[in-house]
Amino acid sequence: MSAAAEIVITPDRIAHGGEAIARWEGKVVFVPYAIPGEEVRVRLVEEKARYARAELLEVRQPSPDRVEPPCPYFGVCGGCQWQHVSYQRQLDLRLEVAADQMRRLGRVAEPPLDGIVPADDPWGYLNQIALYPVSAGEGAEGAPVGLGFVSTDGHTVTPIERCLLAHDLVDELHASIDLEWGAFRRLSLRAGVNTGDQLMLLETDTGEVPELELELPASFAHLSDDEDLITLVGDPYFHERLHDRLYRIFAPSYFPMHTAQVQNLVEVVREFCSLDGSERVLDLFCGVGAFSLDLAARAAEVVGVEPSPWAAADAQANGEDLANYTIHEGEVDEVLPALEGSFPVVVVDPPRTGLGEAVIASLIAVRPRRLVYVSDDPATLARDTVALGEAGFQLTQMLALDMYPQTAQVQTVALMSRA
Repeated sequence: MSAAAEIVITPDRIAHGGEAIARWEGKVVFVPYAIPGEEVRVRLVEEKARYARAELLEVRQPSPDRVEPPCPYFGVCGGCQWQHVSYQRQLDLRLEVAADQMRRLGRVAEPPLDGIVPADDPWGYLNQIALYPVSAGEGAEGAPVGLGFVSTDGHTVTPIERCLLAHDLVDELHASIDLEWGAFRRLSLRAGVNTGDQLMLLETDTGEVPELELELPASFAHLSDDEDLITLVGDPYFHERLHDRLYRIFAPSYFPMHTAQVQNLVEVVREFCSLDGSERVLDLFCGVGAFSLDLAARAAEVVGVEPSPWAAADAQANGEDLANYTIHEGEVDEVLPALEGSFPVVVVDPPRTGLGEAVIASLIAVRPRRLVYVSDDPATLARDTVALGEAGFQLTQMLALDMYPQTAQVQTVALMSRA
């Protein structure tokens, strides 16, 4: 089999990352934009010793779950992978990916996956998008001629007039932009879906502050390469409401992009923690405090640890009315060994790289009986499950949530218990 050859294959499963998987002449073949069960004609574009990658040329026998992607940029823009798949099948595929990763990488023969929480609306949900400059052409210098998303090749930028996943408040910001800012690295558009707040964050490689005129009542901030945040219009933060609490979120702070599903995620974490009011709870990688503040009303004490100074400041401000709530800013593997006492319940929401050996080793010292692991990458969750299992934790329950419809990203919450 050689690259550039055309073959007809039938994928039978889905890969972590969203591609369909088929076998041909003893090799695994990854096919983007195909659905398991379809007969497809493909061209091989990359061949390795054990696998190959293919370009989809024709769907000969389409799946009943195949739909027409409504976005004109689908297949070129790298933001979505599954617009061609019906929403119900997307949910099923997420469960397949999560279970497969736990079996293969997590060594869990029967993953205790209890289902998935669907999104009420799989379109128009993003409370944030990141736009990148589009130049006039290769080698062009100076101000960009447009804005767009990173393409499927991972390098170029596809000009975008409108993203169908963006919430109306974010779409309104996008439509208001004119390009007279000179060179910049990235422009983030953010909104508080439940508050109506709007914010734009411009990131540059220099300290040069752009001039801007806004017709919308939105805040605008500038972040230089040395992390100097300057407010140009309004405030350097926006607000979002989850359940009955208002959260301040600095322009550089991370916050999940699907507000309605964040509220569902908070409820799942609360259920998995199963607090009776007497526990000390530790929340690692706590962000702006979404889990911590919800749990603080149901626990004796909650301690949060957050590496980002922006998010840690948000978390502190968001819980300043609570006496049983403390935030520590710093790297988790450095702060965790310095904490005193035990924490029967621990919540972790690590970056996509996972917890890592140092954090897992330090977790043992705080003697948790219940560990709630929030993950947006089932592969790293699976690998951490192995290390946590060696430390005495047993995986007892899992639930998936569809945080990012139309994409291949899979969000799960896992409950691990330790005697």
